[in-house]
Amino acid sequence: MKIISIIVAFIISVLSGLGVGGGGLFVIYLALFTNTPQLTVQGINLAFFLFSASASLVIHLQKRRIFFLAVCIMSLFGIAGAIAGSFLSSKIDESLLRKAFGVMLVLSGSISLFKKQKR
Repeated sequence: MKIISIIVAFIISVLSGLGVGGGGLFVIYLALFTNTPQLTVQGINLAFFLFSASASLVIHLQKRRIFFLAVCIMSLFGIAGAIAGSFLSSKIDESLLRKAFGVMLVLSGSISLFKKQKR
């Protein structure tokens, strides 16, 4: 089973690099096909995202596409949101948390699917 997870992680990382949103796919795989608890799934997904984002950060730095003021502002709000989310997730039942996360994935996927592209 471990080799299957490695293969799935590799395929999903390729999809993530192509802009498909591989983190959500990885969460779905871990939640449905392994017996991993929801909070662990979310932690693994965070680590997965950090490694893939770090790889793309190098390219964006080379092409000078980083707006540092925006990064600082988003980082502050991200840290505050992570602290608040961590506190809330410890207070919410795991089954409710899993369902809420699934609803969020479906909604964000639907918005992306039906959003009109600007040309």
